[in-house]
Amino acid sequence: MSITVTLPYDPAWAPLTWAKEHCPSYITNKASNTTRLKQVAGGWVNDSSIVYYFGDEQDAIMFKLTWL
Repeated sequence: MSITVTLPYDPAWAPLTWAKEHCPSYITNKASNTTRLKQVAGGWVNDSSIVYYFGDEQDAIMFKLTWL
């Protein structure tokens, strides 16, 4: 069983780097694309989210509290 935390896409991947360094039970992540577009400097991008998977609830909670 895994616990998931969903965050908005971060092009710098700072939450991923943090999860790898601080959460031993971090498993993987998966992009969750939507059909919505949002305007950013220089154009438009998909309004995507990243789902992070953890094997331990404590790691997931710590991650969520840090990044939400």
